[in-house]
Amino acid sequence: MVANDRQTNNSSLPESPRDELAGLIDDLRGEIRALQEEVQSLRKRQAPNCPDALLTRDEAADILSISTRTLDDLADAGEIQPVRIGGRVLYSPETLDAYIRRRAGGGR
Repeated sequence: MVANDRQTNNSSLPESPRDELAGLIDDLRGEIRALQEEVQSLRKRQAPNCPDALLTRDEAADILSISTRTLDDLADAGEIQPVRIGGRVLYSPETLDAYIRRRAGGGR
């Protein structure tokens, strides 16, 4: 009967340090994602049509709903032209828009 009590009452058992740490990491990841989205939103509000508003690889990949590896492959193939500044690889929103228009209008 004690075994049944343990199985049905797992929520009252203390978490192991590993489970607690995993939960904290998941919480932090969620907070980081929320902060990234907030920063991206603020950037768009501050400079919505500014040509200087370049996007990072992660931001560009998110906009296209692809991985950064796929984005790199597209850049290597000449499909999308990155902007290189001081060792950083950035993308113009206009370049991404042009790529999307080409793909939407092109053959499938």
